[in-house]
Amino acid sequence: MPNAHHPYTETLTFAGRVLPLKRPMAEYAARRLQAILPQIAALNAAGKSQGDAAAALETTVTTLRHWLDITGTTWVNVKRRGPYSSRA
Repeated sequence: MPNAHHPYTETLTFAGRVLPLKRPMAEYAARRLQAILPQIAALNAAGKSQGDAAAALETTVTTLRHWLDITGTTWVNVKRRGPYSSRA
């Protein structure tokens, strides 16, 4: 629910495009995410793991995954673990 002290936004701008967000987020958080989106995109394009990317961004994997989810970004280098990880 919008708040007078923390207005919300539903879009970000990245590489000249407007990205719709899955959920509204506070504008201050959206500005921070918008500022690091180029780094996230570069780390993803370089094939870094989410752990390496989170360390480079000085955040947690959970936060990185939240940012990826809310922006609808698919991570390239995802290592699956468990009994079904070797599907061809």
